[in-house]
Amino acid sequence: MYKIGELSKLCNISVKALRYYDAEGLLIPDMIDKFTGYRYYSASRLDDCYRIIALKELGFSLDEIRVQLTARDNEKITAALDAKIAELKLLIQTTEKQLRKIEELKKNLTEGEPKMFNILVRETDEMRVAFVRKNYPSKSDAIHDIGKIKNSLPKTIVGKRNIVINYETEYKEKDFDLAACVEITGSLPKNTPFSEKKLSFPCRVASLICQKEELDDAYKAMIKHLDGTAYKACGAYYEIYHSDDTVELKVPVCTRTDEPLYQAEHIAMPFENDPDACGKWEMIDILPTREHFVYGKSKCSHLAWLNEIYFIDGGQSYWSIFGWTKGYLFTHGPKSQTVYINKYTIENHEDRKLLFLEMYNYCDGGADGAFDVPEIWVYEKVNDQHYTSPDDIQRCDPIDYPFINDPAILGTWKVRDFYVTDLSDFDPNRQNWAADELYLLRMEFEKDGEFSSTTKNGTSSKVSTWTKGLILNKRSKTASAYFIKKINGKEYLFREWKSGDYSFGGGRAYWYVFTR
Repeated sequence: MYKIGELSKLCNISVKALRYYDAEGLLIPDMIDKFTGYRYYSASRLDDCYRIIALKELGFSLDEIRVQLTARDNEKITAALDAKIAELKLLIQTTEKQLRKIEELKKNLTEGEPKMFNILVRETDEMRVAFVRKNYPSKSDAIHDIGKIKNSLPKTIVGKRNIVINYETEYKEKDFDLAACVEITGSLPKNTPFSEKKLSFPCRVASLICQKEELDDAYKAMIKHLDGTAYKACGAYYEIYHSDDTVELKVPVCTRTDEPLYQAEHIAMPFENDPDACGKWEMIDILPTREHFVYGKSKCSHLAWLNEIYFIDGGQSYWSIFGWTKGYLFTHGPKSQTVYINKYTIENHEDRKLLFLEMYNYCDGGADGAFDVPEIWVYEKVNDQHYTSPDDIQRCDPIDYPFINDPAILGTWKVRDFYVTDLSDFDPNRQNWAADELYLLRMEFEKDGEFSSTTKNGTSSKVSTWTKGLILNKRSKTASAYFIKKINGKEYLFREWKSGDYSFGGGRAYWYVFTR
């Protein structure tokens, strides 16, 4: 048996620590002399001492070490080890994220960024305001309106902060959709020309502090910061002005989620008819929130893959639409037989019908997860026609062209890139799409109009033929243009790509680029 001092020397643990381990029930002596109070330990306790030291060096807490020492089977020990592995992996992820952020801050400062803005993401307070929203020629006009609002209100209810709410979603130089607001601490007088509004933020908010003259740079810093993180702006930008020209720039943000936003199997909700929905709808805007919408002032400059929606009788499915029922449109998920459930509402706007679709699958973040707040896709009704099958809506090209030979096209072509924008952007020295994201991999033009293609999923198709300048697909009934262009002495084949976006979604054709 060893006294506590002897055990301390043998295992290199201080006497104070050994007494603490005893008090915590972690390393109890084999015997305590009832007269002297001396602690005595058997040689077998050395093994426990060594285990405590080893586990502490691996980052285990004393509570976690106690579990290890008292476990009677390997299953409990394994569970404790798994928990520590998960904890350390999370720590690695957090540390790597912090490291990337620090490196980005350093890069911004060394590459000429005017200032390092401190951006925080957290919950924020709500406030009551006197509110006027309209289209302002410039932001200074909104600031001027704030002064008029303050002067017209009783001083007893005027708060300390002035707010400009920016509802624009893309860069503009004039004609801004803004709200001019003054914080209030009491009720507005009757017959006031201003609205009373509570500004609340149900989700987290990204915020930074700047001076009034730094606001343009602050916007750029905020947008750049969100682009480099797991966050995405999902609301208007709030410019909160203090009396000394200090400005808080705030924007609600959503984050990626690992939780599925789709049903794992085909949706089984019963069909309920909605006469207001039946017919054809055409997209007019894509917005972060319903609040952004102003009819006739589209804020999104790009089309989506679902530029047109058809509600076919009976809730029938077509292409990437997995059917519908009253209040819901179902779209394809990331795997076969998975669907997103996208809620819609229909509103009357003067003599028009508008549909607001809470769209999830456009927000799909791929391997990094999807955003947990949907975008709002806005559609205007084109007609009330009753479409009875997908054949009624498919966009078809003439494909009965005679064969005309083109010796320059003969042979096998391998995919190089994909473009959804103007082909003038093509640069042989830059990859627009990652190689592993390209669907169409290879095309072969054979004599007499024979044609075959190979795709990413390994399928080879011979449903098409070709004639000079066109690829004719018998199944999809599309005629896709092609042309060859020599750049820096190398031949490139540009092939129009008419997918379901073109045939059913009302979108335009895109372009694949190939080399021999």
